[in-house]
Amino acid sequence: MEKVDIDGNMIEVEYVKKPWIRNSYLKFSDNRLVVVSKSERTMQKMIVEHRSWISKHYKQIMNSVRLFDSGSIFYGSKKYNVGYVNSKARPRADILGEDLIIYANSKEAAERFVDRMIRDDTERFAGEMAVAKAAQIGASVGEVKVRRYRKWGVCKNDRTISFNYCISMLPKELQDYVVSHEVAHLKEMNHSGRFWDVVSILCPEYKRFRRELKRYDSVRRRIYAV
Repeated sequence: MEKVDIDGNMIEVEYVKKPWIRNSYLKFSDNRLVVVSKSERTMQKMIVEHRSWISKHYKQIMNSVRLFDSGSIFYGSKKYNVGYVNSKARPRADILGEDLIIYANSKEAAERFVDRMIRDDTERFAGEMAVAKAAQIGASVGEVKVRRYRKWGVCKNDRTISFNYCISMLPKELQDYVVSHEVAHLKEMNHSGRFWDVVSILCPEYKRFRRELKRYDSVRRRIYAV
């Protein structure tokens, strides 16, 4: 590991040598730049040639809102510090001011409990909201699923809508936009002008919320307090 100066930002870089690959590439893992190539010389060259790309993506990452972070999560649209208390009783959570305390018999069990808690919150509102919004545009939902996705949601041709299980962690207006976006696909399975017209019926301020949503990072990280 080393750090490189990109536009005044000292960015941690991990070099990964893979002699068998044909194409070299760059990616970010959280705020660490990962450079993958079969040649060390190529790795150094890539950093020089792609400085603007690196700088742009690093700034986006540093300005992002992480739903999951080391020792904290957003829950009910509010950020909490997460604490872990060893307990042999059934897992549970308590909110104490700015702290979300998880009681479980291991940190792994605490992590699973947090995931279940977030998923349950999403399941409680997503299906009901999707059905209500579909009725607004004279459409019907086939089925609503809640899963771990990198995307916020997916609508399929059979009218099944699947949502990222952690959309309940977003602010209420962004939850509304995500559901509106996927429901609009029941009318238009594309992103044409007609599609956005449907979105505007369901969520009039969608342009502002769409921009805001891009700041949110839903990557699942270990969050218990160490």
